[in-house]
Parts: sequence; structure tokens; C-alpha cells
Amino acid sequence: MPTRFAMIKHQKAKLSRRLMLSTLSLSFLMMVMLIPVQYFMDKKEAENGVAATSTQIVQGYLPTLAAAIWNFDPDRTRLNLQNLIQQPFAAYAAVNGDIALTVGVKPVNSIDFQYPIVADNGSNLGQLSVSFDKDAISQYAWNKVRSAFWTLSIYTLLLAGLLLWLVQKVVTRRLLRLSQFAQGLRLDNLETTPTIYFKHSQDELDHLTKNLLDMRNQLAADRNELKRFETELARRASEDQLTGLPNRFSFLEALYRQLETDAQFSLMFLDLDGFKKVNDGLGHSIGDELLKKTAQRLKELGGECSFLARYGGDEFVILVNQACEESIKAIADRLTEGFSRPFHVAGNVLYLSVSIGIARHPEDADNGEELIQRADVAMYQAKNLGRSRYLFFDQCIYDNMRLKLSMEEQLRKSLEQKDFTLVYQPIYNTHSGKIVSAEALLRWPYGSPDVFIPLAEETGLILPLGLWVLEEALAQAKRWQDAGTPLVVSVNVSHSQLHQPSFADKVCERLQKCGLEPSILQLEITETALMEDWQVSIANIQKLRDMGVRIALDDFGTGYSSLSHLQQLPLDCLKIDKSFMARIHESPRDMALVQALVELAKALSLKVVAEGIEYEEQMLLARTLGIHYLQGFFLAKPQPVAQLELNRSFAALSHGASASAQGVHNGTR
Repeated sequence: MPTRFAMIKHQKAKLSRRLMLSTLSLSFLMMVMLIPVQYFMDKKEAENGVAATSTQIVQGYLPTLAAAIWNFDPDRTRLNLQNLIQQPFAAYAAVNGDIALTVGVKPVNSIDFQYPIVADNGSNLGQLSVSFDKDAISQYAWNKVRSAFWTLSIYTLLLAGLLLWLVQKVVTRRLLRLSQFAQGLRLDNLETTPTIYFKHSQDELDHLTKNLLDMRNQLAADRNELKRFETELARRASEDQLTGLPNRFSFLEALYRQLETDAQFSLMFLDLDGFKKVNDGLGHSIGDELLKKTAQRLKELGGECSFLARYGGDEFVILVNQACEESIKAIADRLTEGFSRPFHVAGNVLYLSVSIGIARHPEDADNGEELIQRADVAMYQAKNLGRSRYLFFDQCIYDNMRLKLSMEEQLRKSLEQKDFTLVYQPIYNTHSGKIVSAEALLRWPYGSPDVFIPLAEETGLILPLGLWVLEEALAQAKRWQDAGTPLVVSVNVSHSQLHQPSFADKVCERLQKCGLEPSILQLEITETALMEDWQVSIANIQKLRDMGVRIALDDFGTGYSSLSHLQQLPLDCLKIDKSFMARIHESPRDMALVQALVELAKALSLKVVAEGIEYEEQMLLARTLGIHYLQGFFLAKPQPVAQLELNRSFAALSHGASASAQGVHNGTR
């Protein structure tokens, strides 16, 4: 292989040859371009010489020639003509007159002059003709151009050689060194780049050299900075910035590496219980510090056989290199117990618990996505069961969750397609036995109210669904009123509706739209719904009550409202839950309890409705206790509007109706 010195020498020679050839080519090109100019200049000079010779003939030759002809001396005349054609470019001379003589050969391409020959006495002696050879003039010009061309060529070669030597010494060598230096300016080769020096002469090459050195130093600095950035980016790509734990990306890489081994292992999905309250109550800075301390504690509790990572937010994941249930339980117990100790953050003593979902490979899932999903499902189930616990993935729970999702989708479709219907259960006046109101109850062809109503509340669908129920019930009340049988329509209100600040306004709009008095509507609320957001609930109830809407407290006695809250509520009616009425005819204790509830309601000037009347004995006892209204399967089951007997009185019921009601209760409820 050629050495570096040989390569540099070859580059130097190649550059010198190019420079020399370029110089010579330019010089010869300039000379070639000057040849026509020089030719015409020399030719013009020769033509000017011919004109000067013509003047000399008039002044010098003609008197002598005239004397020779006057004396009739042919020899002397010939001698004069021969002397004449010795002039530059003169090729032919002739005398015509007393003596006729010709000297030379007349050229084909000539310049001709004629001169009259006059004697001293003025007599005409003849005419002198002189011809100059134009071809000779052209040849003379070309000869001079050729001579000049070769002379200039020699001088050009000498000058080019001198210039080449100077360029090589002053420029080319320095450029070659700069070229060699520039070849080494690579980010991966900055340490081995050859050293180059420059003088402080401040010429262009020195400036270029200095700039290249500055560029090399800047490249070295940029390379070091780039390496630092690459290292930092690699760290950030695989590490959580807050806790220093591996992030989700690193966890997924570790998970899929573990899956490739086909070994048994477990995935633990952790979520911090109560972290949101700390974050919202004390601020995100305290929350961040708490997450750091949580990560440190998880490191201590996880053990050496685990891969711990922050999955996101307040969620963490742990890979455990075993699937033995007892071993996993031991780790999970250690984690849950370890969080019983408080965290000390910025002067605050904070308590957290952790909910853990566990999924095992390959028992629960054989791919990473499903394994994470199943551990997540188990974690949320642990939260729902009370938090601060762990659960293994259960396929039955998972199937129920998927069924729940499917039902939610069907609920949304049914809401769009209006697949819901309303049935109405009459409420009777205890003394007159007549129907005074009807409770609107929602029905869905794909599930029972005990299933789909809690799901609608959980998903938020209860808001549009409840509004639809209200509109339909008011429309039916309007139809009853127009038919001459006005009935109070009773509509159940969920806690989500009651907690809307604009709920009372929406009810008012629907009443005005239907053209109904507010007193035609009774809204039934539960104790539980009231207690979840007491201030907003009371505001809505008071506004509705001021409008004239009737308010009933449903399922009274089963919630956890206090008597002081009951005293503050603007109510019209209490509905005693059917659980109190179920054994009133069999148990003196239940009888006494219902009697106490009735007396309490009367003391508060509230009407009382007894729910769940399924036997005649219950009906009779309710009348004895002074209960104002009755509702239950013994009196009438929930029915579509077309099947309602609005003019029917419960006094017409036979004693055998109790057995019928029992059958309805067993088959429908």
C-alpha cells in the first residue's frame, strides 16, 4: 500500500501539473488570440512602408530617370529601374515613352503606382509604372508574427516555470497540508487529526489555517457535548425522571425479554391508595417528593429477584422471577405491610396504602399486553374491595367486567335508539282507596333495573337517561290531565342528577314545556344521594320545593342521614322502605319500629307512603297506623300505561288477591 508521504507527493505533483497546464494553456490561448491582431498590425506597417517608398520615388528617382530619358540613355534608364525595384516589396517597374523598358515581373496580386516623367522644360517624356507585391507584404507580416510567437512562447514557458515554482513553494505545499488536516476533521477522529501551525503573517492562507484550527476545536467541543446529550437521552429514554426508576419503556423491554425465555414469572401491578388526595390537597411538589420516597420504599421491599419500574402517575409494576403462589403472596404481604409506616415529606406525616393486582405467566396470559391488562384488572378489583390489599387475577371477574363493558355499549345504543320504556305503579290513598299518584319505573329489554341502573350511574349515562325519564313521565302526566284524570307522577332522581347545579332549572324547563303545574310532579330522592354532596343537594331541593315540586324521601330508614339532616330537608313525604313493612304483620318489633317512623313523620308534618304492601294484613295494619298512602304488589304491580286501571279502588280487592300478589312478587321482583 502507498505510504502517506507518497500519497501527499502524488497529490502535490498532480496539483502542480494542473497548475502548470492551466497557466500554459491560458498563455497559449492568449497568444493565439493575439496572432490576428499582430498580423494585421505588421501588414499595416508594411503597407505604410510601401507608401513611404512611393514618396521617395517622386522625390528621388523621377528627376534622375527624366534626365536619363532626356539624354536618351537606355542603360542609365535600366540602371535606375533596377535600383527602383530593390526597394522593399517592389517587384516590377516599367517606362513607357521615348524609351520603353521593363524590369522585373509584374505580380498577380499587386499594388500599382503610375508617375508622369516630365523634363526640366516641362515636356512630357513618358510614364513610370511601379508594382509592389501584396503577397510579399502578407508573407512579411506572417514571418514577423511567427517570430514573435516563438519568442513569446519561450518567455511564457520560462515565466510559467518560475510561477509554478513560486506557487508550489508559497501556496501548493500549504494547501496540501491544509487538505491533509481537513481530511482528519471527523467527529470520530479528532484526537488523531495532524497538528498544523500557522504564522501570524495574516495572509489569506493563514486566516484559512486559523479558521480550520478553530473549527477543529469547536468540533471537538461539539463532539463532547453531543456525546453528553446522547448519554443523557439514552438515560432519559429508559429512566423515569422523577423517581430514577426504570420507566414504562424499560419495563416493556424487560417484560418482552422475560417472555422470550418461556420461564414462569409474575407481574405485580401497584397503585397508590390516597395519593390523589395528597396531590390535590398539598400540591404537586409534595406529591412528587412523596413519589420519590415511595419509589425508594418499593426498592427496599421488592427484593433482589424483582424488576421495579414506574408505569405512570402513581402506578408501579414489579416483575418477579417466579410464579409460586406462596412466594408471590410473601412479596405482596411485605409490600402492603411496608406501607403501614408513614412518609415524612416537607414536615408532613403522610400515610399511603397500596393496591396490588397479580397476573402470572403463562397461567393467566402468554403475551405481554394481556399480562399487563390482567394484572391491571386484578388491581382495580382489589381497590373496589377496600384497598390496601392484593388480588390474583380471576377469570370470572374478568368475564364479568367484559360483560359489563358489553352492557354499557348496549346501554348507549339503546339510549340512541330509545329502546327504554316506562311502567307505572299506582300509589293509593289509604282512606279513600283511590289512586292519587303513579311512580314511573324504567324498564330495559336487555337487563333488570338492579343491573343496568347502577351501571348507568357509574358510566354517567344516568344523566341523559334520567332526563328522558322525566320528559316521558311529564308527557304522560299531561295526557292523563287532558283525559280528565289528573295524577301526580312520581320520578326517581339519581345522586348524579341531584348534584348537578342546573338540575332544578332543567326540571322547570320540562314542566313549562309540557304546560304542567309543578305540583303535578313528585321527585323521589334517597338518603344516600343526599349525603354525597349535601350543599348542592339541599340547594337543588329547596329551589324545586320553592317552585312547587313535591319532594319525597325514598327508602327512608335504610340510609345514614341523621335526624338533624332530616329536619333541614324541605320534604313533603317519607316513603318507608319495604324492608320495614315485610314482617309488620308477624313481628311486634317491626310493628313498633314502623309506628315510630310514622309518628316521626307526622311530627315533621310529612305525609307517609308505605312501600312493599304484598299482603292484605300489611295493608290493614298500615291503615291502622295512620299511614297516608300505600304502594305494593298486593295493590297493583308496575304496568304499562295501557294496562293501568286508574279508576280501580283497593277496597275492591278480594282476600285472594294476597296469593296473587305473592306469585307476582316471586315471578317479577
